[in-house]
Amino acid sequence: MVRAPWRGTGLAHRIHEELLAGRTEERVTLLVEPSHPKVKALYEGWGYQHIGDQQPFPDAPVYTTMLRALRRDGSASAGRA
Repeated sequence: MVRAPWRGTGLAHRIHEELLAGRTEERVTLLVEPSHPKVKALYEGWGYQHIGDQQPFPDAPVYTTMLRALRRDGSASAGRA
């Protein structure tokens, strides 16, 4: 999430990629509220795929679960901008 003056500039994507840079995990997952289809579409544009839905706690809402590979061969970053 970025402040209104920087929305649509690609800054959120650059920040997101920087946070993932150098990570050694093979993949990253995130949860999106289904009531926010624009957010889901944004993450899909960043290489995430909808892999299912989950309710992380009994009193939590059901979230859209999204996955993205970070490493293809253990060393090269996938989806780097």
